[in-house]
Amino acid sequence: MRLFLIAICALVLGFGSVSAQGQGGQLTPAAQAPVIVKPKLKLGDVKALIQLIAEVDIRGQEVDAYLDTKKVLSNTVDAASKAGTNDEGIVTLEMRTEQVQNLFMLMQRSQLKGAAAEKFKEIVNVLDEAAKEALKNAK
Repeated sequence: MRLFLIAICALVLGFGSVSAQGQGGQLTPAAQAPVIVKPKLKLGDVKALIQLIAEVDIRGQEVDAYLDTKKVLSNTVDAASKAGTNDEGIVTLEMRTEQVQNLFMLMQRSQLKGAAAEKFKEIVNVLDEAAKEALKNAK
C-alpha cells in the first residue's frame, strides 16, 4: 500500500515542472495534460466502493474531493448499467491521479469487516497496478 501511495505521489510531484515566464523570471507551473489512471474492476466492486466511501467521515475542506471521486465511480456504474453489464462484468474507470489518490485515502479511512479484507486488498492492488502503468506510459 505504501508503494501505491509513493507511486501516486511520484505521478503528482513528478509532473509538477515549472517554467520561467513573464518579466522578472517569475516561476509558474507549466501547463500539462492530466495523467489518467485506468483501473479495471468488477462492476459489483465499484458499487461496493461507492458504499464504502459513503460511510467515511470527511472534513469540510474534503467535500469537493469526495464528491468528485464519488461522481467518477457513480458515472461508471450508470454507464455500465445502461450498457447491460452485470455485477461480475469488468468496467474500466478513468480517473485523474488525484482522484485515485483521494479514493485510496478514503478507502484507508474506512471501517470494514475482516471478511472483506481480501476484496479490499484486491482493489488496492488493482489501483496500484493501474497507477504504475499510468506512470510508465506518462514518461
